[in-house]
Amino acid sequence: MTHWGLYRLALHALPKTGKVNSSNFAKTDTRIIEDVLRKHRCVGAALCSFDGMGVQNTLTFGVSHAPDRLVNQDTVFRAASVSKFATALGAMKLMERGRLELDRDVNEYLPFSLRHPKAPDTVITLRMLLSHTAGIHDGTDYNSGIAKGAPMTELLQGDSFTDHLPGTLWEYSNFGAGIAGAVMETAVQTAFETLMQETVFQPLGIAATYYPQKAEGDLADAIRILPRAKTPNFNAAERRGRPLPPAEVNPEKHYNLAHGALCISAPELAKLGIAGMRPGFLTRESLNEMRRVVTPFGERARNLSQGIGTFVLDEPKICERSLYGHQGMAYGAVHGLFFDPAHEKGVVLMTTGASEARRGVLADVNFSILKLFWGEN
Repeated sequence: MTHWGLYRLALHALPKTGKVNSSNFAKTDTRIIEDVLRKHRCVGAALCSFDGMGVQNTLTFGVSHAPDRLVNQDTVFRAASVSKFATALGAMKLMERGRLELDRDVNEYLPFSLRHPKAPDTVITLRMLLSHTAGIHDGTDYNSGIAKGAPMTELLQGDSFTDHLPGTLWEYSNFGAGIAGAVMETAVQTAFETLMQETVFQPLGIAATYYPQKAEGDLADAIRILPRAKTPNFNAAERRGRPLPPAEVNPEKHYNLAHGALCISAPELAKLGIAGMRPGFLTRESLNEMRRVVTPFGERARNLSQGIGTFVLDEPKICERSLYGHQGMAYGAVHGLFFDPAHEKGVVLMTTGASEARRGVLADVNFSILKLFWGEN
């Protein structure tokens, strides 16, 4: 039996808790969604459906903080890797404005050299960083260094490079996506948080931030359900209490934002989904470029391919067409943003903790929600 098979068996021993707090879905749909969230042992969740006109339905479930602070429509979640989709929207907007180029050597933007030690003459580009093909991975030095705020150049001296060369294979990397944010920051000489506010969030009327200290409303905890954590793995109060860094260009430190630090509510995340689903904020050409497959995930997940900051999901058990978006998993929380641009239909799921079992890469809970909303087979 596989690791995830054992995990699913252990999951059945956990009680099904939580209930819907509010919903404007049809009564039958509300009951079905509640059953799915309970099946996957969600601690708390917010779910939105959207189309090209905006958010259509919302549902909230369970708690944002144990034991009794309930999730509501304005609850803010740390979006984990769904942040990469927002980063890609920002990069494409800067590209449209002529402020950066996807296939340009990032050394022309960065104040230091980024080269794979086995290929010092091979150019690394923003497209590579945003598609996990830059030959960078999350090594031991990165995982320990990001926690203590080590400078980027220090991490690049460690085990942050893959055995394969840039541009040859896909290997998911938070570090690589974080470096992409630093490239954007230095290209326009604007701190990443300010850059994203001015380039993406303010034009779209979205309340979001990369700093928990600045999040408006209730910022949710995140907790791992198996093995069950006694305290939050992401402690919102503790994160809010940290000193707010200065708003300055600092690529040595700001590699820790673009990959997963976005704080946003489910309805606001749906607005980002709409911006990536239909022309308006970006041109159709830019959206097509984001969705164009750069590389498949390979044996890791046969139903997923990688675009620019975008997952391309081809799963007949869910939908006969390709779906686009991103998944996020961190600290026990599981999130998903996926949409069908052909029919302008999408869904957002954000949780404070849920089953982390997955089918290759796609989490079980996201699979169930997507199948529920498309359900063509």
